[in-house]
Amino acid sequence: MKLYRVCTENKNHNEILNYLDKHFPDGYTIIHANGTWQGIQEKSLVIEIMGDENTVGERIDQFAYWLKKQNNQQAIMLQVITNMYCQIL
Repeated sequence: MKLYRVCTENKNHNEILNYLDKHFPDGYTIIHANGTWQGIQEKSLVIEIMGDENTVGERIDQFAYWLKKQNNQQAIMLQVITNMYCQIL
C-alpha cells in the first residue's frame, strides 16, 4: 500500500473533482492549504490517494500530467510514500 500525494495550486477545482471522481472512484482526500512557489504565495490543494502500485500507480502519473496542463503550471509536486502502516477501521 502506498500513499500518493499531489500538491498543486488551487485552480480549476470543479474540473479536478470531476477527474478524481471518474478515475479514482475508491476515494481520495483533498486538503486545502497555502503554499509558495518561486517566492509567490498561493492557495494550494494537497490531494492524497491511497492504493497499490498496480491499481493507482499508472493513473496517478496520468493525473499529475493532466493536472499540470489543466492548471497551466510549470511544475507540481508528486510524492509517493511507501513502507507505511495503514489500518482501515
